[in-house]
Parts: sequence; structure tokens; C-alpha cells
Amino acid sequence: MSKETPKPKQVTLFYEKIEYYRLLPATGALGGPTPTGDIIVEFFVERQAHPGKVILELDPSGPREIKREGGGFVREIQVGILLRPDRAHSIGKWLIEKAKQAGFSEMEIKH
Repeated sequence: MSKETPKPKQVTLFYEKIEYYRLLPATGALGGPTPTGDIIVEFFVERQAHPGKVILELDPSGPREIKREGGGFVREIQVGILLRPDRAHSIGKWLIEKAKQAGFSEMEIKH
């Protein structure tokens, strides 16, 4: 009869930041399933777009804007993350729990 090795009752985890670690802002996310069955999520920051062109009139009291072209809003994609579906689900639950701990209630969601 072979003797089974007892399973450890605890494990110690060490967290290390890799050299190119960055903290990125996010105001939203987009994504979905890939053809291979993974989940892709891309985090973005939404901001006002810079104008494409501004025309100023020069007069003795100082420049005065007379025309602005372009503008609107831009969603700058910061990073994309590829996840297995089970990991996406687990991380989603974790994010919801952290939002609750921060005082956010699901009743506060506005559509």
C-alpha cells in the first residue's frame, strides 16, 4: 500500500511587481468572447478630444477664437487583457465584492 503525502494546510504567496509594471486609469471597458473561447477586455479612458484646428483673430486686446473644428470625445484604449472564461468570471465577482466594500451599491447603477 502506498502512503499518500499529506496536503499542506497553508501556503505563503509573495507578490512582486515586474520591471514594466504600470498603474493605468480606466473609466470604462469593452470586449467579449474571442473565436478561441477566451474573453478579451480592453480598458479605456474617456476624455474630450483635442480640436483638430482652431482659428484665432488677432486684435490689439489679444487673440480671440473665431472658429474651432473637430472635438467630441475620445476613448483611449489603455490595455487589453485576455482571460479564460472561468478567470473572467472569478475576477468579475472579485471586482463586485471590492466595489461593495468601497460602499458602492448595485442599486446605484444608472442606465
